[in-house]
Amino acid sequence: MTPIIDPHLHFFDLQAGQYQWLLGPNPPPWPNLDKIKQNHGLAQLTLRDGLYLTALVHIEAGFDNQDPVAELQWLATQVSTLPYKAIAYIDVTLATKDFCAQLQPLLDCEHFIGIRDISEGQDADKLLHPNVKHNLAVLANHNLIFEAQFELHHNTVTKHFSATCQQLPALQIVLNHSGFLEQHTDWQIGLQQMAECSNVAIKFSGQEHVNAPLDSHTLLDVLIAAFGDRRVMFASNYPVSLMRGDYSEIWHHYRQLVNDDRLWEKLSYSNAKRIYRL
Repeated sequence: MTPIIDPHLHFFDLQAGQYQWLLGPNPPPWPNLDKIKQNHGLAQLTLRDGLYLTALVHIEAGFDNQDPVAELQWLATQVSTLPYKAIAYIDVTLATKDFCAQLQPLLDCEHFIGIRDISEGQDADKLLHPNVKHNLAVLANHNLIFEAQFELHHNTVTKHFSATCQQLPALQIVLNHSGFLEQHTDWQIGLQQMAECSNVAIKFSGQEHVNAPLDSHTLLDVLIAAFGDRRVMFASNYPVSLMRGDYSEIWHHYRQLVNDDRLWEKLSYSNAKRIYRL
C-alpha cells in the first residue's frame, strides 16, 4: 500500500452552505456538472491500485464568503478520521484592519493554515491592489499560507506578484492548478519569475480548467525543471476534477507519469506533508 496526501480538494454540503458560484443563476458551463453539483465528502474519496489517502488539505469552496469561519466549523464536523488542514477565504484586497478582523476568528480553528482568494481571468488585477502586500505580510506574521490562483501568462500581474513574494520571504505561497499553463499562451516568463521565489510551491492540478492543456508528461517536466522536485505537488481538485475522471482515475494517471519511486513519494506525499505541516 502506498500513502498519498491530497493537498487540494473541496467538500460540499449544498444544504448547509451557500455555494453561489455553483447554485446561483450562472453556474459554470462545465462538463459533468451534475456529478459536481452534489454533496461531497470523505466517503467519495475511493482509491485503488494500492494507493490510500493519509491526509488532505481542504480548499475553501464558497460555503459562506461573508463568514469564512463557518466553513471551517462545518468542516470540523465532517472530517474526523484523517489529519487535515484547511484553507479559508478572505478577500485579499480588504483594508488591512478589515482583513485582520476576518482573520482573527480563523486563527482559533485548529486546522486552519491559510487563505485563498481566487484571481483568475479578469480578476487577476486584484493582485496589483496596494492592500495585497500588507495583508500577505499579516499572513506571514502568523506563519500562514497564501494560495494564489491566477494564470501565469498574465505577465504584468506575475511580475508584480513575484516581486511581492520576494519581499515576503517568510510567507509560504502555493500556486494552484499549475498556474493554468496551456498551449498557445506566453507563460514561460511568468513561470520562471514565480519559480525564482524560493517561498513559492506549485500544485500539478486543474488541467480540466484550461482549453488546451499541455501533455501531462510535458507539464510535469516543465514544473519540475522550474521548481525542482521539492516544490511540486500532485493534487486532485476533487470534485471539480470529475469533469475529466473519477477520484481514483486522477491519482492513477498521476502514478503513471512517474517511474521513479522516490520522485513519486515527494510529489504525492512528502512535499505536501512538509509544506502544509501535516
